Amino acid sequence: MANIFNIECRRYNLHATTLFTPPRSIFLVHSYNEKGDYNNFQRRNEFANLFGAPSSEWAGEFMTLPADTPFATDVGIWRQPRAPLETPEASYYATQDFCSYRPVENWCEHTREPGQSAALATRHGIISLWLRDRVRVDMTIDQAVRIINFKNNIVMSLSSSGSAAALLHPNGRIYQHGSHVEILVCDVHGNNKYAEMWHKGVSFTAEHCALVYLVDAAGIRTTTHNFSDMSQDFPLSVFYYDSHHGQSHVQEANYILQASQYWITDEGTENWIINNVRISQTADGLVRIYRNSNKYKVHTSPASGTASLTTPFLYCTASLGKTAHLFVRRGERRMHYDGSNFIVRNAGHSAGLDERNQVKVY
Repeated sequence: MANIFNIECRRYNLHATTLFTPPRSIFLVHSYNEKGDYNNFQRRNEFANLFGAPSSEWAGEFMTLPADTPFATDVGIWRQPRAPLETPEASYYATQDFCSYRPVENWCEHTREPGQSAALATRHGIISLWLRDRVRVDMTIDQAVRIINFKNNIVMSLSSSGSAAALLHPNGRIYQHGSHVEILVCDVHGNNKYAEMWHKGVSFTAEHCALVYLVDAAGIRTTTHNFSDMSQDFPLSVFYYDSHHGQSHVQEANYILQASQYWITDEGTENWIINNVRISQTADGLVRIYRNSNKYKVHTSPASGTASLTTPFLYCTASLGKTAHLFVRRGERRMHYDGSNFIVRNAGHSAGLDERNQVKVY
C-alpha cells in the first residue's frame, strides 16, 4: 500500500507530507508554524530596533536652569553642559542658554545615581527625561507620554487626548483605541493567543487553533473575526497621534522645561512636575507617572519587570518572574494569562484555552 501511495504522489507531482498539512485559522494574519520560530517577542529580530540604544533622533539640548530657580545651584539635579562643539549647529532656540552635547557613551549601559537624571528638548520638539536603571520618559507639549524600560523590554504609551493607549511587554502586547482593546499573548511554546474586546463581547483564538470564539451575553460560540497584525511599533504611533511635535515646537518645549519642578524626598525618591505631568522614581528604580489628576497612571519597575497602565478606558498589568502574567480589564470584560491558562470573561461567562490548547468553559 505504501508503494502505491508513493507512486500516486509522484504521478500528481505531490510530496507525501503536503497531504497532511496541520490546520490553521483562516482568520489569523500569521501563517501556521508548527514549531514556532520564537518563544516570545524578545527573540524576534524586528523588535531589536525598539529597545536598542537611543538613536540620533534624540540628540537634543540639555536643560540649563535659570539662576533664579530654587534649585538652579544644585549641580547634581540636572546634567551639566560639556564644552560646546567646535562647529556647533545653528541653535533652534531664541536664546543661547542651551549648549550642544557630544554623546560619549551608550546611555543604556550608563548607571545614574539619584540626582543625576537628565532632561532635554529634542530637535523634534519632544521632552525627554532620562532616569536611572535605563528608563526613559518622553513627552509632547500636549502631554502625550511614552515610557521605555530598556532593561526589561517594556514600552507604554498614552495619546495626548487619552483615547488610545499601548503596552509592549515580554508576556504580550496590548493596544487600546476607542472602545476596542486588541491583545496578543506571547506563549513560550509559540502558540500565541489573540483576543479583542469590542462591543459584542470578547473574541479569542490561538495560533494553532482553527476556530475563533466569542464570549458574549449569551455565552460562548464560534464566530468569524479578523485580528490585527500587532508586530509593528504601535506605541510610537499612539504617542505621536494627534499630538504637537516637530521643530516648530522646540522652543515651547524649552519653556516647559524651564518651568518644571524637581525635588528629592528623604527616602531618596526623585520627583518631577513637567507640564502638569508628575513623574517619580523611587530608590529601587520604580517609576510612576500621573496625568490629569491621577486619572491616567503608568508604572514600571526595572527591578521586577512589572508594568501597569490605568486610564478611564483600560486597566492592564504584566509581570515577569515566578508570578509572570498578563491581565487586561475594560468594563466587565477581562482577560488573564498566567503562562499556561488563557481565560476571558464577559457578562458573567468565562471561557478560554488550557495548556493543551483545548477550549474550556468555566
